[in-house]
Amino acid sequence: MTESPGFLNYTGPVDYNRIDLLLNDLKESPGFMTINKVTGRRVYAIVVECLENIIKYSAKESTGKLNIEPAISVIKRNNKIIIKSGNFVDAYRTDKIIQKIDEINSLDNDALDLMFEKQINKTNEKNDNGAGLGLIMMKLKSGNKIAFNVIRLKEGYSYLELTISVNEYLP
Repeated sequence: MTESPGFLNYTGPVDYNRIDLLLNDLKESPGFMTINKVTGRRVYAIVVECLENIIKYSAKESTGKLNIEPAISVIKRNNKIIIKSGNFVDAYRTDKIIQKIDEINSLDNDALDLMFEKQINKTNEKNDNGAGLGLIMMKLKSGNKIAFNVIRLKEGYSYLELTISVNEYLP
């Protein structure tokens, strides 16, 4: 298995200022500069969604007992770019996210496009937060299923890790 140096590897707090810095680091990484522009745009869009999901869905643990930092990494392995993101999530949200991922993974691209369109219209109508749009977009951009790993922690929390692989566009 051929693995190149990482494009991005970060563990720590995530806010919108940090997102800007991380995206800049990604764009300036040697690995990112060597991939095709089409692949780069797809990877960039998925990383944005992953980072925004970390902000949106991270649990606000108040007891201080479980101090697990969010993490994101982007590497190239063979002809795929592998994006992994993980964060501390309330267990009830974890179950909803997993259910949505399973639903999205079961659909072909036509059905996924239709679901995306319906969700956008629903979001516009109800002033909804767009739940699921980012996951739909990640699957459409990657062309692959979204893999996940859940570590159930005590006191109603989980660590949820998503893995999205993007096939490298070869001209």
